[in-house]
This record gives sequence, structure tokens and C-alpha cells, in this order.
Amino acid sequence: MANNSTNVSNSSWNLANILFYPAAFLAATPFFINRLGENVFGEWMLINSYVYIAVHLVGFGLPISITAHVAEAIGHGKRNKLHAYINAASRLLGRMTALTILFGILLFVAWRLDLAFFNDYIWKVLIMATFLISVKFPELLYQNIFKGQEYYNKAAIFNMLNRFITLGAQVVLVMKGYSLLAIFTSNLVISFLMLIPQAFLIYRKLPGYRPYLFRSLPEKKELYQYGFWTWLQTIIALVAFQLDRFLVAYFLGTATVTYYVLASTIVNHLHMAFEAVVSWLLPKVSRLKAATMDTRSYFITIRAFSVGFSLLVIIGLYAINQPLFTLWLGPDKYSKMIVFFKLFLVFEAFLILSIVPKFYLNAIKSLTFITLLELMYKSAIVVGMVILFYFIRTAESLIYGQIIALIIFMPVEYFFVNKRILKDNVMREVILTSLPSLFIMGAILFSGWHWSIVSFILAVALFWIVFYKDKYFDRKIFTE
Repeated sequence: MANNSTNVSNSSWNLANILFYPAAFLAATPFFINRLGENVFGEWMLINSYVYIAVHLVGFGLPISITAHVAEAIGHGKRNKLHAYINAASRLLGRMTALTILFGILLFVAWRLDLAFFNDYIWKVLIMATFLISVKFPELLYQNIFKGQEYYNKAAIFNMLNRFITLGAQVVLVMKGYSLLAIFTSNLVISFLMLIPQAFLIYRKLPGYRPYLFRSLPEKKELYQYGFWTWLQTIIALVAFQLDRFLVAYFLGTATVTYYVLASTIVNHLHMAFEAVVSWLLPKVSRLKAATMDTRSYFITIRAFSVGFSLLVIIGLYAINQPLFTLWLGPDKYSKMIVFFKLFLVFEAFLILSIVPKFYLNAIKSLTFITLLELMYKSAIVVGMVILFYFIRTAESLIYGQIIALIIFMPVEYFFVNKRILKDNVMREVILTSLPSLFIMGAILFSGWHWSIVSFILAVALFWIVFYKDKYFDRKIFTE
């Protein structure tokens, strides 16, 4: 298993895993839009959303559950328990794979019987996308076993290989004039082939492991109970963060979706990168908790790092957005996307406050509590966007509604976290923790550059006072 001196290494591999592929895909996006057209590219993004939603919906929260329980078994030093968790997870995800294949077959039969309710071309693409979903479940199994063992390097290498080979195939297929059906078919073949080396490496490193394909194990209940709560968190997140693009598609058209989703995708991957940098916190705290060690300093220190690093990247990206995106997209496409992008950056400046509480509370198995917190602020996001969109029928109003919800409810979340876990100064935890994000919002939205600079300086000063100077902040954690 991985040793203790892996925190920075895990952060680096996670960051590379999250950033390199999106950067490459976004670099290729103008090529895809020009070759496929705005409408077909928009359809591609919506079908990708279908795959993403289905994997996380049908997965029943098991990916995070596998990571946490593998790490916990390692922390207890119980090899038999580790093997039992892997067997139970394999059985559960195997059933999900079989059910997804069956659903794909039913879609195929419906197409043959002329029962499809989309046009013939889109329906065939959906069938292939459904079969692609089926191979994502064993991929989730192997990826999260690696993470539970704190082998983030192996998880990242295999994931990046899969995605970069897929991207290369997509570029070639689009260049030669092939359709979305060919793109999803190539995705399916590549994803399936990438399962083989991952399985080989994992099972080779499990001495004494014996697969039980048909034997029911009691560990299944533990995985399900933990997974149920993280699954609810996933559903809440899917509704909150995917609903807006479907509203834009239905009311404003797929051409608008292209630029809205483009801005949303950039910031979404940015958020995933921010999560990836600190996601090692979950198996680390699970393992330490299993060994009955104190973890409060981990919460305070990693939260400070997460907020500071994320806000710095957000303001840096805002500062260079015009030359960067004009060079990448061209002036015309840049002008269609930039308003959405700036607003999503503001939204992200507040959303980052939720990252470390979610990982930490899941790690200590405070599952009901964190699920209720996620439901609270993400329900507010949905309500905010729908209300503003009802009165102001623009894509921008959807993002403003989400921003307002976070400004109100992030302090509320921190109030409950402080009351339940930290029991620290209320003013610091509830009010002051949001101020750096508020001033970064000012730096992005102010029209004059001098006011933007003043806001940024105030954000830095407040971050230093509120986060860095906290008495529980321990920089030694980064060198463990």
C-alpha cells in the first residue's frame, strides 16, 4: 500500500488527472464546433451529460464508499476485510453493468420496433452511449480501489490514458467526417480495453484474494449504507448542476447551449480540479479515524489550502481570460461565451467553500449530516435559478440565481458545521470565511481595473487573517 509521505504526490497526480484532459479537449473544441457545427456539438455535450448523469445515478454512491472502506480496512490492518469489501463491491457493480446492458438492449429493440421517441440518428447514438455506461462501472471499481489504497498515481495514469486515447480517436473520426455514433462506438471499445491492465495490476497486488461471484457477503450492507448517503448527495448535485443546461436547451435552443455548456464545462472541470487537489483527505481521514487519531487539524489546514489555492486560480484565470480565449476560440465565439464564463467564475468562488466539509464529513461517516447540508444549499441553487429564470428569461439569470443562493447558504452551512464539528468562534466560521469569496466576486464584476485590484488585495488580507492564521492550521501536514 502507499506510505504516509504521499499527500503532495496525491494532490499532484489528482490535479494532473483532472486538468490535462479537459485542457486538451477544450483546445480541440473550436475544431469540433467548426467540423460538427454548433447544433451537433451541443447534442454531443447533452449526450455526454446523459452518460455522466447515468453513471453517477446508477452507481448508487459506491465509488466513494469503495474508497472509504478500502482505506478503512487498510487502517485497521485487516486483509480479509479488504478482500470482502472488494468482492462485495464487485458483485454490486457487476449487477449494475448487467442491468445497463439490458437497458441498452431494450432501447435497441424499441428502435427496431419503431417505438423510439427521438429521431433515428439520435436514438442510435443513445443506444451506443448506454453500452458505454455499462463499462464505466468496472472502471469505477478499479479506480476507487486504487484511491482507497492511496495509489492515486495509478488511478490517474490509467484514467488519463483512457481519455487521451479516446480524444485522439475522436479528433481522427471527426476529421474524416464520421458521426457521433462512430465517436461513441470508439469510446466504448477504448474504455473496455483499458479495463484489462487495471484489473491485472489490482488483483496481482492482493495476495490471498479469492473472488466470490455468487456468495453474498455481509460487507455489502456496509457499502450500501455508506453508498446510499453519498448517492443522495450525487443526485442532489446532478439536479443542481445539470438542470440549467437542459433549461437552456429547451427554452433557448442548442446553439445557446453550446456556449453556455462550454463556459459551464470549463468551470466544472476547474471545480473538479479543486476537489482533486484535496480529495486524498477522504481516505487519509478514514484511515486515521480507524487508527483513532485526531483529524481536526486536517480539516482546518486543508480547507485553508483549498480556499486559498482555488481563489488564486479563479482570479488568475479571470485576469488572462481575454487573450487566452480570444486566441483559442476567436473573437466571435469568445464574445458569445465570456459573460457566462465570468458569472460561473463568481459562482465557483463561493462553491469552493463546500469542498473540504463534504470530504471530511463523509470521511468521518457523518453521512446524514453532510447529506442534509448538501440538500439544503443545492436545493437553494435550484430554487434560485428557476425563480430568476421565470422572471428574466435569459441564460445569465440562471447563473445569477445560483450565485445568490450560495451567498446566502454557504454561511448557513458553515454555521451548522461549526456547531456540530468545530465548535469554534461563530463570527470567524460563519461570516468571515465567506468574505474572501465576496471580494473576489467584486474583483471579477467591477468594471474599473483599480476597483478590481482593491477587491483582490482585500480578499488576500482577509484570507490571511481568517484561514492562514487559524490556531489549528498546521503546514507540516503538507510534508507528511
